Amino acid sequence: MNTNPRLLVALSALQFTLFPMPIITLFWTDQIGMSLTDVMTLQAIFGLAVVLCEFPSGYLADRVGYRTSLLVGACFATVGWVAYTRADSFGGVAAAEILQGVGTAFVSGADRALLWTSLEATGRAGAYTRWEGRLRAAGQTTEALTATAGGWLYAIHPRLPFWLQVPVATLGLLTVVVLREGPRARSTEHRSHLARAWHIVRFALWRHRRLRAAMALAVALGLASFVMVWLIQPYMQGRGIPVSWFGPLWAAAHLWLAAVSLASARVAGAVGVRTSLLGCCLLAPIGYVGLAAVGSGWGVVFYLFFMTLRGLQGPILGRVMQAAAPPEDRASVLSLAALLFRLSFVVAGPLVGALVDRTGMDAALTVLAGVSLVAALAAFSAFARTHRTAPLC
Repeated sequence: MNTNPRLLVALSALQFTLFPMPIITLFWTDQIGMSLTDVMTLQAIFGLAVVLCEFPSGYLADRVGYRTSLLVGACFATVGWVAYTRADSFGGVAAAEILQGVGTAFVSGADRALLWTSLEATGRAGAYTRWEGRLRAAGQTTEALTATAGGWLYAIHPRLPFWLQVPVATLGLLTVVVLREGPRARSTEHRSHLARAWHIVRFALWRHRRLRAAMALAVALGLASFVMVWLIQPYMQGRGIPVSWFGPLWAAAHLWLAAVSLASARVAGAVGVRTSLLGCCLLAPIGYVGLAAVGSGWGVVFYLFFMTLRGLQGPILGRVMQAAAPPEDRASVLSLAALLFRLSFVVAGPLVGALVDRTGMDAALTVLAGVSLVAALAAFSAFARTHRTAPLC
């Protein structure tokens, strides 16, 4: 059990060893012939695949084991990368994304729940935020390192980054095999699985006000930063940044994200959880405005605001939701939060793509600044009210 946290850090590093990420939008547009609307629609399809499997996979993880859920997810991810090596049309890419989406759903929630129970079993539950930060930092560091090579590999052959993902995914699968199943709380209620699942949804979204508010804030902040992940490559292309710089810039941004993730627990301890999250609400709007206002390639510096947001809010809100979730339904609750985020992107993603195609990048970024500010502050207001007297550290 003591080895699980370190193995989960290694698994996170392998999951984010993503050679195609710094050039994947270019691959879709230049090699497959997709528009930005197609790109966002593709990500909506990916999100829909996650949505359909997210909560059932979390519920299954709580019932049959977190390690079992991780094994299923790792298998789907491996098959998905194999499919990507063969895809040559929108339909082929969509099929690969669906496989990846199912794999993501089975990993989502189960990995964090296994981390929590493994730490709790050894009396270290209070260290969760630090370990969550390490998981995120490991993932972002490997994504940064592989991003450095991504553009160079793409220049050699557009599919070479995808070919390299297959052995990486296989190594991730082997890492899951080595994990040990953590202790899980057993429910004493005698209900059907459908009734139990519905009870969890009602508990998290209606009856537990603090958990509902934390989920809403996680969705608002997550969506504000995630949209920019898919816009930054065409933004850099439009600002005249050479493709050869895409990998190093992507790497630098994710190294920054890794550093912020490692520091998230200290930041929350120094200024408080509420103050940290209020600051997060302002980062995305400032980033959008800065990107739109600077007409040269130097505007890409404002992308670091989104990386800072991702590095801070994930570990902090993850700790809040883990503490509030019922022990026997922890993976289900985390998966439900991820489902809400993915569902929001299914709706918003194609709209954002259409907005960029019709109005241009700068106008779209300005609109997104206003929308993200209103949504984040509204969610934070609800979070602050419901957590007024609740301990957050």
